[in-house]
Amino acid sequence: MILKIKNYLSKLFKRDNDLPLIDRLEDLIESDSEANNGANGDDASEIALVSNVLGLKDLTAEDIMVPRADIVAAKMDTTLDEFMEIFSKKSFSQIPIYKDTLDNIVGIVRVRDFLPYINDPKSFDIESLLKDVIYVVPSIQLLELLVEIRASVNHMALVVDEFGGIDGLVTLHDVVSEVVGEIQQNQNIFPQIITKQDGSLIADARTPISKCENLLRMELLKPLMKENNEEPRIESLGGLTMLLAERMPTSGETLLHPSGVEFDILEADLRRVKRILIRKPPEIPPHD
Repeated sequence: MILKIKNYLSKLFKRDNDLPLIDRLEDLIESDSEANNGANGDDASEIALVSNVLGLKDLTAEDIMVPRADIVAAKMDTTLDEFMEIFSKKSFSQIPIYKDTLDNIVGIVRVRDFLPYINDPKSFDIESLLKDVIYVVPSIQLLELLVEIRASVNHMALVVDEFGGIDGLVTLHDVVSEVVGEIQQNQNIFPQIITKQDGSLIADARTPISKCENLLRMELLKPLMKENNEEPRIESLGGLTMLLAERMPTSGETLLHPSGVEFDILEADLRRVKRILIRKPPEIPPHD
């Protein structure tokens, strides 16, 4: 069991994968679900163990669900044009369909299933597009919910109260977002800096500069001091790379520090640097 969990997490954190962590986890769950369709209860046990490791066992559907008042849904008699407008404005890939009231959900529809009707609107039939609905109670634990949602074609679940009324809605993305948030905050499990065999370092961009300076045994901030002899007011390696680039660095970019240290940006988005490869300068042989 422990080996299976280790393999699961190693797939998630493959270093040569350029996808954001949240997309990696979501893709892994979906591919795992397809490969293990009809498998036994081992999957649930593995997910439960991951839950304990990451400290997620106390979170429930109620903690992360979209509340009833914020659910975007459509009536059965909604027209094709109205559906396309909803999907266009809200940027959702799927929504619930109901009769009369939201408490009477009859199915889920996906935007991709509407595409064949764009050139043939007269043949539009909403009933043929309806997918089954998964219902869960508010108290279901987050990782148990993950097991339920991954088995669904729609990757969506509706949260119901004790009387069967709709309390909220949860999607696979909601669950994954919560899981990833916990993973990224748990530095005891996933270290901020990993030392490779060749001596280079892979670092979380939030790592304090001082920690990297201790490992490299050299100063990184002082060489960047301005004329007024004030050190730049930054604390993280991500901030250091921004200072070197004088802008937001991009994935795949290499930045050279005055000391000769190279910073390869492994992962970044428009707002921040996430992961960095740090390479020491080669040793200069002494003169005879």
